[in-house]
Amino acid sequence: MPVIECDAGSSSDIVTGFIVLHVSAPNRIRETCMRLRFWILALGIACLASPVQAQPRDADFTARLHRIAVQLELPGFSAAVVRDGKIVYRHQEGVADRGSGAPIMSNSLFGIASVTKSMTGIILSQLEAEGKIRLDDPLLAYPLNTGWHPPEGVGDPNITLGDVLSMSAGDRPGETYVYNGARFNLLSGLFDKISATGSPQSYVVQNRQRILTPLGMTDTMTGYQKASPLAPRAVRRYQAESSPTGWNYVERPYDWDAAYPASGLISTIDDLAKYAAALDRNTLIDQTAYDRLTSPRNGHPYGYGWFTQVSAGTRLHWVFGYGQAESALFLRVPDKKLTFIFLANADTPSALAQLDYADVLRQPFGLAFFDSWVMGGKAIDFDRPMADVARTIGARPAPMAVEQLLDEALLQAFRGRMTGQGGDRAVALSELLLQVAPERFAQADVYMLRLLSDVTSPRLKSAAVRLLARFDLDADRRPVTPLWSGEVLEKLGDGEGAMKLYALSCDRDGFDDEPMKAQACERLAIYELEAGQLETGRRHLWHSARISRLANDGGEFERKLAILARTSSIR
Repeated sequence: MPVIECDAGSSSDIVTGFIVLHVSAPNRIRETCMRLRFWILALGIACLASPVQAQPRDADFTARLHRIAVQLELPGFSAAVVRDGKIVYRHQEGVADRGSGAPIMSNSLFGIASVTKSMTGIILSQLEAEGKIRLDDPLLAYPLNTGWHPPEGVGDPNITLGDVLSMSAGDRPGETYVYNGARFNLLSGLFDKISATGSPQSYVVQNRQRILTPLGMTDTMTGYQKASPLAPRAVRRYQAESSPTGWNYVERPYDWDAAYPASGLISTIDDLAKYAAALDRNTLIDQTAYDRLTSPRNGHPYGYGWFTQVSAGTRLHWVFGYGQAESALFLRVPDKKLTFIFLANADTPSALAQLDYADVLRQPFGLAFFDSWVMGGKAIDFDRPMADVARTIGARPAPMAVEQLLDEALLQAFRGRMTGQGGDRAVALSELLLQVAPERFAQADVYMLRLLSDVTSPRLKSAAVRLLARFDLDADRRPVTPLWSGEVLEKLGDGEGAMKLYALSCDRDGFDDEPMKAQACERLAIYELEAGQLETGRRHLWHSARISRLANDGGEFERKLAILARTSSIR
């Protein structure tokens, strides 16, 4: 019997909400399919394949997702909404392979990157309940894999497992939060000891035993294994590189063959829906343990492997994935037993969102879900002329309209940074944001710094100065804050002030494995070298090079060494 496969259609079909039937069959079957399509459209329902249930908002929500994907020229993505353990919405579009044009399928596998971290938190919670570990144990009570992690990366011998798990193992352990994905792999020694085997298989053993096998997640690979029957269903991976002529996506191979505490799983929408259902039902850990994992630690936005925030009075628990060439978002609304799962085969959704700084609404796909499924809102048509956009938003927009406006400004600024397109639009949107929501420029919000580090205009100058004044850079020790503040000052023409902020980041103790600190040190060094301050310039450039080396970025280390070599002859 021929198989009739029902899934999302082309771009134009998606926008109008149509469903396309893909059929491999004789003409008689094709005619039957056309009749089926007619009745499906006439009844106004979607493709009903268990466990999907049509929702009144499906067409509008799909159009929102599609529009964001078009702005990013995203190769492909897959998304789903899980409610009470069942998939109630799903959609996929684009290609799994740009070369062959093979489409994303409902069972395509994607790298989920740091979504893996949420599972690591659950595993450690299970181990603690069994009396095998304590989150208060010192990290160095367990083996330290110095091949992966130079000892210099452990700044304090009293760092605990909980400090690592809560992203507070740098600078002042347990106190200062900075998201550092790679640092999570410091936990690998714990898994070596528990599993009585070496890394990386020690983590694979525990994840399979405690998460994948109990939940029946049989479509998940622990790293990319070419011989696995699942491998042909894994999407190709694409990384966006800056190009003045438009989007330039470069294919990247799967270069890992195991999973680690920080990342490495390759999974499907359906397997992650099983994971969401298990969290709803407290299958893996009880409610008390889950609440502990998702409670912000020491006032930070991160608990033990999970971000937590409250938006419009609604609790959100989430984790994201940002790999070299993939993006993922796993966003839970626990009080509604509602989960949004988003997987893409390119880095741009996560590169745009900067989710390290703990606001899931800055990921436009996540904002579309929250606005549509939780707030019951509708999309603003940002493709219309600015005058029409301004009229739609109004003089006193609703809070979610402001969130959409900020996301659109960030999206267009990102497009301008990556492709040279959208920059003027980003300025106009930022000016409109200032007009309708001036309070956003009077809050210590790093996302506003990011925006103003990309766009500038005479109308934004006083707002930028006001925004910079809201940051206490003595108390805010995140390396990104002085970096982006310095970039804003450079936009305002205050190069000397910018260098003072770069020096604040570079010369301050701690965080010597952070790329943001490396950038600040290099910018300061180049300024000093050009000013003839050779000794201090070389010192700061060497500091930047050592940070790159500690972060295992050999290419950046060698590039900076070459600059140092050239400057050695300047006297």
